[in-house]
Amino acid sequence: MKEIGDPTSSRWSSFLTRDGKLILLQVLLNSIPLGYMNVIPAVYLLELGYSASVVGAIYAASAFSNTVGLTPFGFLADRFGRKIFFLIGSFVPAISYVIFALTTNAYWLIVASVIGGVGVAGGIAVAISGPALLPLLANATSDKNRTTLFGATQGAWAIALTIGSLLSYLPGFFMRYLSQSSLSAHAISYYAMATLAAASAIPVLFIKEGKKQKERKQIGEEAAETAPITQRRTAVSWILDLPKSTRKIPLASTGITAKFSIVYALSGLGLGVIVQLLASWYYLQFGIPESTAGLWIGIAEVGSIPTIFMIPWLVRRRGTLNIAVAFLAISALFLGFMPLSGVFILAAIFFVARNIFVNISWPVMQSYMMGIVAEKERATITGIATTAWGLANAVGTLIGGSLLASGMLYLPFVIGVAGYIGSSIALWIFFRRVKPPEEMNPTQTN
Repeated sequence: MKEIGDPTSSRWSSFLTRDGKLILLQVLLNSIPLGYMNVIPAVYLLELGYSASVVGAIYAASAFSNTVGLTPFGFLADRFGRKIFFLIGSFVPAISYVIFALTTNAYWLIVASVIGGVGVAGGIAVAISGPALLPLLANATSDKNRTTLFGATQGAWAIALTIGSLLSYLPGFFMRYLSQSSLSAHAISYYAMATLAAASAIPVLFIKEGKKQKERKQIGEEAAETAPITQRRTAVSWILDLPKSTRKIPLASTGITAKFSIVYALSGLGLGVIVQLLASWYYLQFGIPESTAGLWIGIAEVGSIPTIFMIPWLVRRRGTLNIAVAFLAISALFLGFMPLSGVFILAAIFFVARNIFVNISWPVMQSYMMGIVAEKERATITGIATTAWGLANAVGTLIGGSLLASGMLYLPFVIGVAGYIGSSIALWIFFRRVKPPEEMNPTQTN
């Protein structure tokens, strides 16, 4: 029998374990509404008369609430198991979508955004599930196949966002063929998204999370000797013993955490200031309706899917870190070309190119991070780094919304490009001498 990581196994089948398949299914179902909500409110609220600054505030609220929960939920996931947090976080966005279906009041929409379901940050819902996702993925396969699985997950994410973006035609369909008002048509579509989010929790129920993975040697540390956990403690007993707890991030890991936090923060700024509000920019710059914006944002996602299959080949030849750094920088250049295009079609094509490169860079960087940190700290470090990303994303979205509302439609791109280029440079400076486990032995490949 061929085992995971066996060099004779098919590279695109050996990595896909039972838990890996379940996680991919969750990502697919949970991210379709995300793709939809990343387009529809950004344009629909402008059509209702809200300013771009209010739209930016609604999206920023999601990122701000996300930052509050990421670190504590990451720590709790490492302490008590990742599956339960992944399960809860999968279901919570449904609450947000129901609120959007019930009202167009800006204050309630901010509440919905805080809960989760508007924008990439995902509010409290992603704060709960996000830190658990990457460790669950990393534990679902071998080091050799880890980057391949992360690439497949990015592919599932891209497919889901594509479907969600293309579903931006739903309100128009309901109005034309079901004789619904614009308000009712949008409400029905939000209820449909809530149903998908709730369904995404079902695959998580069947994930078989191991009680404890064998501790791998962290770069720059001695290998930690760990024993299997034979009894899971209760939250109450853990809180009582917290002052005596020794399970903190080791000093050697705090430096890695701080560096990744800087890399993530710069990237979050780049995304928040313009990419998060791209549908709004299309509307303000070119008068593009939500259905057309959704179509091209969907094309940008689906266009990146074939290139994701190149990830194993790329990292074998150039190395995980090199690919993450180079492709992130190239994506920033295409983002910078967008406001110079002058016409919508050309700007949309530049965004497609940007998405191709960033959708390769991002899963490679996530896999790299999971490879160089200790297994027992993966969710904690993910939570801290993503907190930095979420805070910068929230600030960027507020800035971007204010700039768009003021008619400064080019400046958000300048800030966005600077953020992404800075993230790429920081990643290279911080980690150019650190290799993940699968690259330690020259005979091993991803």
